Amino acid sequence: MAMRLIKTLWIGSTIFIFVITLYAFDGKPNTDIGIFFAWSMIFLSFPSSLLVSLIHVALYKGLSVSIETSYLSFALDWIGFFILGYLQWFKFVPYLVGKLRGLKT
Repeated sequence: MAMRLIKTLWIGSTIFIFVITLYAFDGKPNTDIGIFFAWSMIFLSFPSSLLVSLIHVALYKGLSVSIETSYLSFALDWIGFFILGYLQWFKFVPYLVGKLRGLKT
């Protein structure tokens, strides 16, 4: 019961952040809503969210790829943060907890 509530709140929070981001995006490349989006999703999906950030650094700095801030870029980032965070919190962590509880018996 508690896990279902936590999962619902987590999914609702990520969707809320995504909707607010898309609503507030003004089409400018250096918009402040990007900061809100990135930090909020990093917080909700931490520590797996660092992989999304690492991919950004690799693309921007390492490969000199320039991606314009757009609705599509927010959507792709949200999908990355969401999938990694969901897998981490609702698949891997419960599996790990179950394994650790099995070792105690």
